[in-house]
Amino acid sequence: MLRGLMLIVGAAIAVYVCYLALLFLQQRSVMFPGSTTDAFGVGLTPPERSETVLIPASFGNVQGVLLPARTDRRRAPAVLYFHGNAEFVDDSLHMLEPLTAMGVHVLAIEYPGYAGSAGSPSQESLDEAARAGYDWLARRPDVDPARIAAIGRSIGTGPASALSRQRPVRALVLLAPFASIDDFARSLGAPAFIARDRYDNVARLRGFRRPVLIFHGRSDEVIPYRHSEILLKAAPDATLVPLECGHNDCPFFTPPSMQRLRQFFTQAGMFEAGTN
Repeated sequence: MLRGLMLIVGAAIAVYVCYLALLFLQQRSVMFPGSTTDAFGVGLTPPERSETVLIPASFGNVQGVLLPARTDRRRAPAVLYFHGNAEFVDDSLHMLEPLTAMGVHVLAIEYPGYAGSAGSPSQESLDEAARAGYDWLARRPDVDPARIAAIGRSIGTGPASALSRQRPVRALVLLAPFASIDDFARSLGAPAFIARDRYDNVARLRGFRRPVLIFHGRSDEVIPYRHSEILLKAAPDATLVPLECGHNDCPFFTPPSMQRLRQFFTQAGMFEAGTN
């Protein structure tokens, strides 16, 4: 009887260890599926006036697309945009055009290893790409370096939040954000330390003293709404805008959301007096 019980326990432990090993080995392919997906054939025509940019990094070049602000002003505010994990930069470009209509330059950063770009995706490489993108924008004569914000969607809220502690980001906008990768590991029945890319947005926001705007769908089936409620409590100056949607159908860039974003950017000092 005891021997049989020990065999059952041993088998259960072996299965659990194998499960953890599988999670450890496969987690990046799940977290960053775009690195193993053929992006050539998405076939989207980039907006007029857009510019493909290559920014030097330790792993090669950071690839991105700049959407210039529609403004006559000599220097304009700018935004760095970080897309979701199963998307590519060109999926987001037309969606981001309302930002340029506000008079904001937008630099959409492609993740290392995505769409044939150099490197491979990880917390370290994404954070380096974010810093490189910020520094590239800050050096441009048509960008006001004191008015650069970051916008992240889903997994992109990780590098966006991390950037807020590594560069003087003026404001932070999070679309369907997660609280921490550790939380996801625990939800899968795994110890937190098994995660290789341990983004912790809660910790980042606790130390961020500038404005934060969060949009999240109440019916989000991928990243539950409660993640944004946790972030709202962590950030000293945050606003949470609930939306009636799930994870992939939220109207983040429709006119009502853009109006709310414009108000937020105005309050955050992204626009000079008389420009809105």
